[in-house]
Amino acid sequence: MNAAIDHVYAVILAAGASSRMGSPKQLLIWQDRPLLAHALANAQSVLAERIVVVLGANAEAITTAIDLNGVSVVLNPDWADGMAGSIRAGIEALPATAGAVLLMLCDQPLINAAHLQNLLRAWQQATESIVASQYAESFGVPAVFPAEFFQQLASLTGDRGAKSLLAKLDSHLVKIPLPEAELDIDNSEDYSYLNLIR
Repeated sequence: MNAAIDHVYAVILAAGASSRMGSPKQLLIWQDRPLLAHALANAQSVLAERIVVVLGANAEAITTAIDLNGVSVVLNPDWADGMAGSIRAGIEALPATAGAVLLMLCDQPLINAAHLQNLLRAWQQATESIVASQYAESFGVPAVFPAEFFQQLASLTGDRGAKSLLAKLDSHLVKIPLPEAELDIDNSEDYSYLNLIR
């Protein structure tokens, strides 16, 4: 890793209400710890203390259940308006020295630290590009965005996540195969499947 990595921060989006799940998916237990704790541990293993966690719905329950010491916690008061507001809150919380952001979700449990490390290594080979995960004939997060794209991330609206922006910026993308990113836990069926495979 070169010095550029010292200016990369992770933003973990964990503000949603989990309406399709019926309970906070951030706190669903898998392999003896909550899903958000998995995402946090993976991010910390590659980026140390340079982590921003965006909370919204169920913030009090989450902060009670999960040790968030050593990370920056940002509350998105407009979490009900959709994911774009949480992305904006995370981007606005980054220091002026941030050179790139690793954008993550809290509900992609099959992604591990080695996967994140691969994305970061690919970005270090092309620091002006966006490095996105490729899966299921699609692409999305986790993804590394250089600082020049922060304003576009912060300008997203509604319930559109980063994927809509990635689609517009296809010529700037480096896509890294990451089939594990396909599984995100949106409902009880997804959670049941997760517990079957691991």
